Amino acid sequence: MASKQSGRKAQANTGAFHILGDTLESAAESFEEVTANASESAKRAAGVAKSALGTALCKSCYGLSYGAVYGSVFLFELLPEGCKVREALTEGAESALAARQKAAERKSAKSAPRANKAKKPARSKPRASKVVKTRAADFDAAAAAG
Repeated sequence: MASKQSGRKAQANTGAFHILGDTLESAAESFEEVTANASESAKRAAGVAKSALGTALCKSCYGLSYGAVYGSVFLFELLPEGCKVREALTEGAESALAARQKAAERKSAKSAPRANKAKKPARSKPRASKVVKTRAADFDAAAAAG
């Protein structure tokens, strides 16, 4: 009888170790799958977050730009024809466009090799001379009218 009980205990121990081994093996496989899925999921989540952040930044910049330009144009249209503020808005817009064009020309000149390196690009006239001439013409017109 003692041998029957010891045989049953041995089988129970073997069965228990077999079940424990299967459980650990199953857990290890599940852990490997989760690790592979987690890495892939993290990559997808990072891509979605990057896309969402880029979209939010783009829409924010668009809104700021639209608001600034629309507000300036609205103010410009409200002002009377001969108003100095209206003229200042016009000159500022022209200067901004000229500066942008100049920067684009500089960028294209840097990327394209120069045929003659000794030749320097022509300098544009300072903006102040344009303003002075405009004001002098306004003064002359006011003096002639008055």
